[in-house]
Amino acid sequence: MEQAPASAITMPEKTPLTAAQALIQRVLPQHATSFICELIPDEGGMDAFEVDVRNNKIVLRGNNGISLAMAFNWYLRYNAMTSYDWQAIKPLEVKGPLPLPHEKTRHVCKAKERFFLNYCTYGYTFPYTDAAGWQRFLDWMAMNGVNRPLIHGGQEATWLRVWKSYGLTEKQILSFFTAPAHLPWHRMANIDKWGGPLPMAYIEGQQKIQEQILREARALGMKPILAGFAGHVPEALKTIRPDAKITSIHPWGGFKKYNTWFLDATDPLFNDIQKRFLNEQTAMYGTDHLYAADPFNEITPPSWEADYIAGVAQSISKGMQEADPQAVWYQMGWTFDFMPRWQEKNKDGKTPLDGMLSSLPSGKMVLLEYMGEERELYRKTDRFKNAPFIWNFLANFGGNTYQYAPLQKIAGSIASAMKVPNCTGVGSTLEGIAAYPVGFEYTLEAPWHADAAPDMKVWYDAYARRRAGSNDPAVVKGWNILINEVFNRYPVSYRDRSSVCTRRPVFDQKSFAQLPDTALGELPQVRNKEMMRSMVHALRSMLQATQESKNSDAFRYDVVNLLRQIIAYETDNTQPALLSAFKRGDKVEFDRQADKMLNLIRDLDRLVGTRHEFLTGAWIDKARTWGNTPEEKDYYEKNARQILTTWGAPGAGLTDYAKREWQGLLKDYYLPRWEEFISRLRSTIGTDKSFDSRAFTKWCIQHEGQWVERNGNGYPTVPQGDSVQIATDILNKYYPVQN
Repeated sequence: MEQAPASAITMPEKTPLTAAQALIQRVLPQHATSFICELIPDEGGMDAFEVDVRNNKIVLRGNNGISLAMAFNWYLRYNAMTSYDWQAIKPLEVKGPLPLPHEKTRHVCKAKERFFLNYCTYGYTFPYTDAAGWQRFLDWMAMNGVNRPLIHGGQEATWLRVWKSYGLTEKQILSFFTAPAHLPWHRMANIDKWGGPLPMAYIEGQQKIQEQILREARALGMKPILAGFAGHVPEALKTIRPDAKITSIHPWGGFKKYNTWFLDATDPLFNDIQKRFLNEQTAMYGTDHLYAADPFNEITPPSWEADYIAGVAQSISKGMQEADPQAVWYQMGWTFDFMPRWQEKNKDGKTPLDGMLSSLPSGKMVLLEYMGEERELYRKTDRFKNAPFIWNFLANFGGNTYQYAPLQKIAGSIASAMKVPNCTGVGSTLEGIAAYPVGFEYTLEAPWHADAAPDMKVWYDAYARRRAGSNDPAVVKGWNILINEVFNRYPVSYRDRSSVCTRRPVFDQKSFAQLPDTALGELPQVRNKEMMRSMVHALRSMLQATQESKNSDAFRYDVVNLLRQIIAYETDNTQPALLSAFKRGDKVEFDRQADKMLNLIRDLDRLVGTRHEFLTGAWIDKARTWGNTPEEKDYYEKNARQILTTWGAPGAGLTDYAKREWQGLLKDYYLPRWEEFISRLRSTIGTDKSFDSRAFTKWCIQHEGQWVERNGNGYPTVPQGDSVQIATDILNKYYPVQN
């Protein structure tokens, strides 16, 4: 097949200047006329921007729309002292005349590529995001310099056309797809059919959103990474092509009836599907010649032999090149780190990863270092055999709300990686955007500084000022305590990023080992008391802020989020005290610790309910808006509830993977488990009866399933209460000021 002609989406309707000006109008409408945008050349092929002043106007210069957006954000951060958050739901409000820059500043980016997103983000954050929400997030990415976004929505519309062209019926294809929030794992060839059939209206809606955001992204100068074909096919294809080499892949994550099917890379049909898909996708969405394809993610390939893996890689690449001679393949490194077998030598002395990396022409594959802050795979693989790679900060799994930002560690890792000749950039592969923004903002800003390493003290102080909206010493002090005494001093493993209040209660470590999500964690250790004191100290300092700072939306979010983490840590410290009192038979102390645990969770629910970022009701409401009938709305709501809690069937292996401390989830999903756990313990304390872990687990599974099956939302969709006042009251309740 010949390459399809590029669609109108490839050629943006806006110029870089008009795209940047439109972004400014959306983000800061009341002051949009205060800015002048101008184009300048790049510097040696690298993006550059300038912030200047002329005739009482703020002049933003850049070599493309992304550089202009970065210049705009730089001005907001370092001159206007304000933050545009990635979970923004309305434009910025800056009162009074905008301050003018004192002098011209110029920055050249040391990273050619700035990557953002993860397949999983489309399940944990974006399955029900509308066009307006996507536009706001696209603006945030542009303002943070992202030029390689992973834009993977809307691909089901393409696959629908492709599989129809092979003779499959629409019914067969829609049943092949999963429910919306589970599509990332369908796209990665982990599961088929779960929650299907996928509604046609959802596919059509996602197609429209994909068209819009691609047009806007390209106008700004982004080069979106779209999907490629890695061998995953519908089981029904066997009936159409009985001679094709299609084999079943071992079930992933315990989804035994929902396993996937793989077309052997040596089969001629493999190359044909790749070309047909890319041509159809290009006709629908245009192309920037960048494609993501990840064979065998977290699943065992038919063979571990290096030559076999090389053959798969060559087939994927060959089809890409025949459909698009400029094609570049982006492959996530998580695959090779998650399963150590990829790095083990076979009898011929080669590893499967050697086969993958040595089989392609130079520059035709870019590796994504997926969790650089935790484990740098490029150091263990001879710099990915000199293949281009992008260093990434992952930070969270499932969009969990844990605070994690080891900035000093991130800074050192980025500076080291950028010195490696084949490192082409930095980015983030976060699974969800419900997390603290500080680490992500630093990661994306770092390469715009000299040697990709800003002065950390200067950066911390500037971050604190823009969160407060002014140069408030109390806020600056609080942030320095938090970053230096907590984030930098106590970076924890990704296996320990949750609190006990979001886990099923357990009686002992042995019973914990029977929980479904042990692959991602152990029981949190008793939280370090010095760290806890530092967090409380940081918060108390922030609460001494001026009223002007307290009116800042970013400040109010930070106060809630910091106290949210403190209270979550307090549940970790309360659990062992509760169990210790039980084992001693101390009923008085048991009741005291039990009341404390339950009140901590209730107060946590009330606290996070003051912020839109932590509302279960808002999440469910977005899902229900995709339905046109009550039945459709209930379908989407169930899927939205499921991905946050049971993930799959109640009691399945990924239960509580997301672990989000959200209003509604805390009160109605997590709290009842602790109430039941404590009630069962109380009935046996001081008696000859033993705690029946199996019976309790059975009760939990039933409770979790019932919560998923509820419908009609019923949770607040807008924040309730004053964030700062409620945070102050809760802080004083558990950590009273000592006279």
